[in-house]
Amino acid sequence: MMQHLRRMLVLRHLFACPFLLLFFFFVSAAGVWAAGPRSQNPADLVVDYKLFQNPPGEYRGHWWFTWNLSTLTEEAVIKMIRQAAQSDACGSFMITPSGGSTINLSEAFLRGTRRQPDTRGVAYLSEEYFRLYRLAIDEGLRNGLPMRVLYDELQYPSGMAGGLLYSKYPEAGAKSLELAERNVTGPAKIELAIPIENGIYVGAVLMNRDTFERIDVSRNKTAKGAIFPVPKGNWKAMLFYLDPTIRPASNKGGFVDYLDAGAVDKFIQITFDAYYSHLKEYFGDPIQMSFYDEPCMHLSNGRMWTPGFNEAFQKAYGFSPMKYYPALWYDIGPETAAARNALFGFRTRLYAENYIGRVAAWCARHNIDMSGHQDQEEVRNPVGIHGDLMKVFEHQQIPGIDDIYFTGRSNVAYKIVTSSAFNWDKPLVMAETYAAYRQMSPSIALKTAMDQYAMGVNVQIGGRPRALGPDGDRFVGRMSYLLRHGRHVADVAVLYPIAFMQAAYFFATPPTSNRPASPPQFYWPLEGGLIPPELDYMDLGEMLFRGLRLDFTYLHPEVLEKRTIIENGLLTLNNKENREQFRVLILPGGDTISAAAAKRIVEFYRAGGTIVATRRLPSKSAEFGRNREVLEMVAEVFGFPAGDPLTAEIRPVVDDFKNYFAHRNKTGGRAYFLPEPDIKLLNTVLREAVPVRDVDIQLPPMWPVKMGTEYDGALTYIHKIKDGRDIYFFANSQDTPVDASVVLRGKKNLEIWNPHTGERLAAEVRQSEQNGEPVTAARLKLAPVTAVFFVRP
Repeated sequence: MMQHLRRMLVLRHLFACPFLLLFFFFVSAAGVWAAGPRSQNPADLVVDYKLFQNPPGEYRGHWWFTWNLSTLTEEAVIKMIRQAAQSDACGSFMITPSGGSTINLSEAFLRGTRRQPDTRGVAYLSEEYFRLYRLAIDEGLRNGLPMRVLYDELQYPSGMAGGLLYSKYPEAGAKSLELAERNVTGPAKIELAIPIENGIYVGAVLMNRDTFERIDVSRNKTAKGAIFPVPKGNWKAMLFYLDPTIRPASNKGGFVDYLDAGAVDKFIQITFDAYYSHLKEYFGDPIQMSFYDEPCMHLSNGRMWTPGFNEAFQKAYGFSPMKYYPALWYDIGPETAAARNALFGFRTRLYAENYIGRVAAWCARHNIDMSGHQDQEEVRNPVGIHGDLMKVFEHQQIPGIDDIYFTGRSNVAYKIVTSSAFNWDKPLVMAETYAAYRQMSPSIALKTAMDQYAMGVNVQIGGRPRALGPDGDRFVGRMSYLLRHGRHVADVAVLYPIAFMQAAYFFATPPTSNRPASPPQFYWPLEGGLIPPELDYMDLGEMLFRGLRLDFTYLHPEVLEKRTIIENGLLTLNNKENREQFRVLILPGGDTISAAAAKRIVEFYRAGGTIVATRRLPSKSAEFGRNREVLEMVAEVFGFPAGDPLTAEIRPVVDDFKNYFAHRNKTGGRAYFLPEPDIKLLNTVLREAVPVRDVDIQLPPMWPVKMGTEYDGALTYIHKIKDGRDIYFFANSQDTPVDASVVLRGKKNLEIWNPHTGERLAAEVRQSEQNGEPVTAARLKLAPVTAVFFVRP
């Protein structure tokens, strides 16, 4: 019945567009739409005013029902569904279970996590649990409130199966990489022992403390560790092992080894297979997506590793990584940057493929999408937490982010997650929102939502304040409807500096912490380790997006290498749907870049493109033995040859007592190096490079942008093209009004679509030319905490 109703709803709004109607029948006949995943809904491809005016429930967000399994009853399930359905607010729901009976959990798990045995209530994933789950789904369908989202854990972090994983398969639990070391003067013979009984031997390495020479002595393994000879000189003897001990982290532990495919398959078998075997008829419709919650690598003492790492690495790259292990803790000389990129980069690859990728593949086979979010997305260097905040979403159908505690906390991370979606052509981006907000009001809820959607989000999950009412829910629904799918438009790409972040990160175990609730090694990765001062990509993001009101896309170096084409001075993201074209590529500060990315930068420059670098030019390659290619790029593009005279033009900024540098070639390529970037200087350079912007709001730059708890809103925008129509979304989350002119590139007639009321008005526009290009000017008038769409008819 629900399937039939959804078909009729879309058909009613598609007859006006024969092409989309043809597309609808094609995918329906192919079996996609009959029970298709959320990211392939044909209704999302339509720009239809009637759908905007009264958005269907699936666009208005998802209720978040928390089940306390210790006290849950059938009556309580029915009551919460009916009350939500009567509110006419969010159009669907998700269930997050907690508590419950521990009768199915092992003593080892309970002891290791310090969880108290509990025989009350319903056991997670038991037959009674699924009976109540089915009751909730059926009651929702009877009341017009379908369950669209399947939460995959008993609370968080995802990967524990509520303790069932460790209870059934303790060998599949996460492990941390540990180091036993000793400084020794040779010649000598030394024995290093694994200091714990259940430690798993990885290997042993000698490193000369004067020359950085390294010797792999792993073959000298013994029953308790390793014994090996030490040559003449000053050496550091290192034995690497894995610690599988289960430990509490805020009463959590026993989560899966995310890096191991076999371990993840066991997690999938316990959880996802159980859901499917009990609820298979609901997969695809109404259940459209899964939701994971805060898996991360920092909970394993901050050093998650896996027994099969070395074998998988050698299979992938053709050599053993063992002699590079010292770089995980220490400087090993000229190969440090490449070694850390090799090791940390491969760890991220295992995480993205063996955990995210395998669950996403399971979801695709069972006709739903995978969604969810990582932990602590705001950390400046993510290597110790989730490895690479862009690449982790490469295989995930719906990337996601967590918005928690207060408006603005996640601002620096949103564009990373939404850019990942743009990079890998994902049409939907989810935000878990309003969790544990310290203060909440309708105004705060609106500010958060409009900021999210201007940054690229188009699916919201979370409990909005009831005081927001149906109008607030339809506000979210209208934004969601118009901003799903389509092509994102931005003039500027910012290279995601993962190579520099991997080169800068290393493992450490500080002896003390001023927060004794968790061990000190917990906070090292949680705060990004030791942050280099030139790691400025998040500052640049805020300077561009909120300060200059200039939208941009982070570009992952692998995407720059493999998914872009270069022609006519444009760098094109060569995706099927999100085919962005950039006029400027910005290189944030850092000393390390991949040689493959350096090659593409040279090609862009030679084709007439513009490159801007800040704070520090790269000098090292993320790959072994390719530093020269990076240095040659810096010489040709920026005019800073190593060992030869400077060829760049020096441009003094006299009043500010600083210089910046410019360089050009005969094909029109431009390059700028800003050792001390500020908003005025960045604006000057970008005005020179792109005199006519895609969107140019005629207001002075706002800087500094308030951060953290001091954030009080901004004027932001996003431009997308969907169904052949321009969609401009402007959001004023400030407590002050906006009245300004906005100049748009190209000649365009526009309508004003009001997301608060659903009203539509003709916009007054003025068409002219700037620098030989046609432009359209319109008045942008916004009251405090309001937003508006400009839509091309």
